[in-house]
Amino acid sequence: MSLRPPKSPPPGPAAPPFNPLWLLAGLAFPSLAAIAALALAPRFEAAYAGLGAELPALTRLVFDYAWAPWLLDVAVLALWLAAPQAQRDRWAGRFGVVAGLAAIAVLVVALYLPFFGRAAAL
Repeated sequence: MSLRPPKSPPPGPAAPPFNPLWLLAGLAFPSLAAIAALALAPRFEAAYAGLGAELPALTRLVFDYAWAPWLLDVAVLALWLAAPQAQRDRWAGRFGVVAGLAAIAVLVVALYLPFFGRAAAL
């Protein structure tokens, strides 16, 4: 009598482990943009009040909606919940990093746009 291993189906692919670093990176960049917007917008708004000139629309939007970058954190979490489990950490992380960097770039351009307009008028 020979011993044979039991016939069982091969194990399926295991779910990838949760990698919190991707999610943390995806939340960190939009949070940085939101904190910068909330901290810098009132200071720039006070500085531009003395100019007496009309502000560009992008700058006015940043001043009026300085809280809006916090919505990117909500979008990162929503993407993390909606994405397929095998890729959710990477998708949310990549989206958060790209969206956060884009928000920071828009913030910098919007805050300094009145200076560029003033320099062009001189």
